[in-house]
Amino acid sequence: MEASYLRRAGYRGRLLVEGQRGVYHVMSRTSCGQFLFDDEGKRMFVKMLWKQAGFCGVEVLAYCVMGNHFHLLVAVPEDIEISDTELLQRYRLLYSGKECPLSSASPEVLAKLLEANEEEGRMLRERICARMHDLSVFMRELKQRFGIWYNHRYANKGTIWSKRFTSVVVESSREALTTVAAYIDLNPVRAELVDDPEDYIFSSFGAAMRGIRSARQGYEQVFCGEAKWAALLEDYRLILYGKGVALKGSAGKDRGRIDSDRLKEVSDRRDRLPLSDVLRTRVRYFTAGTAIGTETFLGEMAGQWKRSHGLGRKRDAYPMRYAEWGQLRTYRNLQVKPVVGHDTSNRVG
Repeated sequence: MEASYLRRAGYRGRLLVEGQRGVYHVMSRTSCGQFLFDDEGKRMFVKMLWKQAGFCGVEVLAYCVMGNHFHLLVAVPEDIEISDTELLQRYRLLYSGKECPLSSASPEVLAKLLEANEEEGRMLRERICARMHDLSVFMRELKQRFGIWYNHRYANKGTIWSKRFTSVVVESSREALTTVAAYIDLNPVRAELVDDPEDYIFSSFGAAMRGIRSARQGYEQVFCGEAKWAALLEDYRLILYGKGVALKGSAGKDRGRIDSDRLKEVSDRRDRLPLSDVLRTRVRYFTAGTAIGTETFLGEMAGQWKRSHGLGRKRDAYPMRYAEWGQLRTYRNLQVKPVVGHDTSNRVG
């Protein structure tokens, strides 16, 4: 969907999956693209990510934290009623011990109010539950909490973020989820931080390769529950590397990246790159395409958004250029550089 079309339609909100579980590729950058995150900051962000996700009921499928931005692949479940027991468990993830601010009820106070089941407790329960199962609230609180930590840690003032965040709806299919997850995992390779994505410890793939169970469970969901970690790893490596084994780069080689000149040659010949190659470029379909999936899925989303927001379109699914994308299509027909090759003149990640 073009921004101009959205303005004409009078729509200002974020297009989300409604009434059911939705999966999103989410990205956010620091103010002015500053490289603010050192290793300590990246570790703290990952720690906060898991806590905030647990509180909100958001499932983390894949993630990668870079020096000036981060990528997440998350699933937001349908908003459902939860028990007092689960509410307390989630609340304690954020507010246990010294982490509970004076402006919030402690877990002990909340437990007593819930047990009493009087008006004060019911109102507090409603306010807490309103923060769950919502992508915007999850992202807002995650960024706010990390920003507060960062400002205290480095004596900084003001916001560290450039704007809210971008999000693209991703179909809950193995083809769509594995493709977007691999794109996320290859971020540090594109930035020349590592030769192999498994060597980057601030990503879900790096964590999974080091035996972190929560990260491995994310990939099991990426594969739609069809296989456990040990069984799915070979198939996932085919997407990451183009073969079932890692391709360790070496000095003097491009380490698997696709530069702008090669991408232009492919475009001029109207050829298509293998998927494992194009994922080493910047793919704007994944950050600005509104939604990614099969033609059927995008048609369903278009129908939902038309009913909710009055958005009408002549076409709901567009082919994606430059690669063998299989059944994947994009909701937004990006015309200007939907795929951007590696700029060999600028080595800053």
